Amino acid sequence: MSAVKVRGIYSSALTNLLSKNKFKIGQPSNNVKETFPKLKFEDEYATLVYDFSDKGGIVVKGEDADKVCALFRKEFKNINVNTEDSGHIYLGKIIKLDPSTKNIHVDLGMDKVGLLPLKDYWGYVKEGEKILVQLKNEADDYFELSTKIHLFGNHVVLIQKGFTKVSNNIRDREIVGMLNEVAEKCCKEDWGALWKTSAAEKDEKELSEEINELYAEYEKIKKKFEKEDKIQILSKGLITCYVRFDKEAKKIMDNYRREVKPTIENHHSLKTDRFADIVDFSENLIREKVSEKKINDSINEFIKTRSAKEGDVFLIAEHQLDGTTRFLKGKITEKTDNKIVIKRFLKSGSVMPLLNLNTERGDYVLTTAEEDREYLKNELFSNNDELRAEYYTMNTPVEIQSRKAITNSVKLAATKVGEETGLVNEDELNNAFKKGLINKELKESAEKTAKKLLKELSKK
Repeated sequence: MSAVKVRGIYSSALTNLLSKNKFKIGQPSNNVKETFPKLKFEDEYATLVYDFSDKGGIVVKGEDADKVCALFRKEFKNINVNTEDSGHIYLGKIIKLDPSTKNIHVDLGMDKVGLLPLKDYWGYVKEGEKILVQLKNEADDYFELSTKIHLFGNHVVLIQKGFTKVSNNIRDREIVGMLNEVAEKCCKEDWGALWKTSAAEKDEKELSEEINELYAEYEKIKKKFEKEDKIQILSKGLITCYVRFDKEAKKIMDNYRREVKPTIENHHSLKTDRFADIVDFSENLIREKVSEKKINDSINEFIKTRSAKEGDVFLIAEHQLDGTTRFLKGKITEKTDNKIVIKRFLKSGSVMPLLNLNTERGDYVLTTAEEDREYLKNELFSNNDELRAEYYTMNTPVEIQSRKAITNSVKLAATKVGEETGLVNEDELNNAFKKGLINKELKESAEKTAKKLLKELSKK
């Protein structure tokens, strides 16, 4: 198994978790080197792990991304994992040409058709003809294909019918010049080289060897394509996983981090909530033998002074199964240590899909987010404060921070409109499980909670 490079606020915890499960760690940061003095590190890596921009999760990309994410699925119950495949090279079969879209439909042996722009294909479009294509992107109902092959190496990407470019992170003119010379010398005609940042640390010989190895691998792919006739994947490309953590996952990582260095309570949650400097300062105090209980109590009291109060605007971030985020914004009408109620006014005439209702002028929703609850409670009121509908949306345990609440939605909802009750989006929950976006435990927990809430709604 190749090595994994880990960066970001979760690096100590994830390095501990990965190394315990026999993963090698490559190109460690200075912080990781100091934290794991007995761990043997690799000079190279083929899988990279780094933070989301909002620090609420991680991106895992590279050769063993699927294996790394399989471990995370096993370790963390409530994570949401979106996987994107790109760069896989296929032997496909032409189905037909669609004149209206100017796309060639290609059979890849999967549940969705591949679409290749006609302008990318040189030759006569013949049904049943085999074709060498590469996966670029995956849409909801088709795969986007190309005949311009990309070959992915550790330090370079070779691009057919492309040009040479050096990473913007490499600013040393001598290194840039060396990389351009290597590309000019080693790249075949009509190919370009995209140099990664890590190429700056390698010498000319190593980089030349990598390019030659990529071309040798491509020759094997072409020979297999010429020899075979069956639809198949000829070479795996890049796998990228987007892993969204919940409160429980952050707590588990707190424990992994605590095994190797001083770690305050709710370390990773506080790091994602504007308090990174306080966390670092507090953990330095722990090293100086200051009582952890006193530190944690002081932090909690400080955060209360910086938290939203009644009348303030508050956000609830619902991270969706497709990787997007839905923000619920309103003013706080009620607040305790573990519960927030916000009042959200709705746009008149808009449709509420969960309820199959049109909103009216002055309609508003009271949304209740309660710490650790696996749902959000919503009550729809008219301008006259009459209750129009109630609905509960299922999610991972709610995490309430100083200025927002965070949860991962699983789409399932229990609703009541008038006297009618029901469960909504059961198909979407089942599809999410089948696609590997959520695990069986989270699916069953959401179903159990939704059915319980539905019974309560039916009794009202």
